[in-house]
Amino acid sequence: MGFFTDAYDLFAVSTALPLIVSVFGVTNHFTQGLIGAAALIGAVIGALVFGRIGDVMGRKYVYGFEMAILVAFAVLSALSNSVLMLIATRLILGIGVGGDYPISSTIMSEYSNIRSRGKMVQAVFAMQGFGLLLGAAIGILSIHVLPAAESWRLMLGFGAIPAASVIYLRRKIRETPRYSLHTRGDVAEAKKAIEDIVGSTVGTGGSGTAPGKVRMSALSKYAALLVGTAGSWFLFDMAFYGTSINNSIIFSAMGYGSAANPVISALHTAVGNMIIAAAFEIPGYWIAFGLIDRAGRKLLQWTGFGIMGAIYLTFAIAYAPLKADLPLFLGMYGMSFLFGNIGPNSTTFILPTELFPTQLRTTAHGISAGSGKAGAAIFTFALPSLEAALGLNGVFAMLSAFSLVAAAMTILLIRETKGKSLEQASQQSTIAS
Repeated sequence: MGFFTDAYDLFAVSTALPLIVSVFGVTNHFTQGLIGAAALIGAVIGALVFGRIGDVMGRKYVYGFEMAILVAFAVLSALSNSVLMLIATRLILGIGVGGDYPISSTIMSEYSNIRSRGKMVQAVFAMQGFGLLLGAAIGILSIHVLPAAESWRLMLGFGAIPAASVIYLRRKIRETPRYSLHTRGDVAEAKKAIEDIVGSTVGTGGSGTAPGKVRMSALSKYAALLVGTAGSWFLFDMAFYGTSINNSIIFSAMGYGSAANPVISALHTAVGNMIIAAAFEIPGYWIAFGLIDRAGRKLLQWTGFGIMGAIYLTFAIAYAPLKADLPLFLGMYGMSFLFGNIGPNSTTFILPTELFPTQLRTTAHGISAGSGKAGAAIFTFALPSLEAALGLNGVFAMLSAFSLVAAAMTILLIRETKGKSLEQASQQSTIAS
């Protein structure tokens, strides 16, 4: 439910943006880009801060607080009476979204078994697809039941409801057994957590031994991997979020929508988002669910990047004829999301939970996720200006280059983790040496 809400909150603004721009009289690309990117900027902060807290204080220590941030600031963003208040509340909301990335992913990974760990973590992440779909549906409903000047408020405020539903459950989850053993050396705490999951009493193999908490400087041993996980996530999110949150601009440019009528633009954006989510994004997440523990993370990631690069390159070269054929344009555009979700959108989330040792896992995941959201914020902010200066064909040429560089980065810097325990995949023993 956390990632369901994260996706809703990040992408609902895509539908709301034309209405917000109209209501507040936004006339420049800088402010429009900042409204779209504010939550992503906050997500960078949240991923870094919560990620580090998760390793120093424990995963359980902060689990649930990020959802409380989402509840409070979804409501406050909906009540915004100025552009400045909207940007500020969306930025703080983004801190909660970013904080959810390293904590939820690591908790799921550290509780999972070797054979189905990829599926388990992917099942968490795949809920994003349903959040995207609901965001589009609430957008359509809002436009039909409320005046144009108020409908965006329901779109943004609705995100408080799913977030509120899981705060209590998150606070009840025990600390993960791996953190208890590897960081605290607490066998009794780990035993209780395992018994909660398996529903029966388990024995212990002796006393806990652990090197304890380690300094961030220990990440230097994993520098190449961190460049691989953070760099590939940075490049992917530039494409994925930069286009998704600015879908109203892309749809209007291809003739699906109206730059002059914000209600029509918002409605068409919601319908377009719903089509892409239902036909391409949700299937992509669940195809990844079926493949992740069979094909492996690395293969899916570089293959997905390669296909995305080819699709974007096609748009860059043949933009005019594709623009003239709306179904073909939407179909190819949707395919970029399908293969993005089968590959790097899923694998960039999973790999940092496996490639780094317990004492640095949420820190490294936070850096990787924060890097991704930094890329997302940069391109979301810049796309309105880039589209005005270069045209969409120029934007797609840039995205093609980003995707192909990320494919090469994956091949060169990232290890396969399929079929390995977290201790094997992360080379856990090296952390104490």
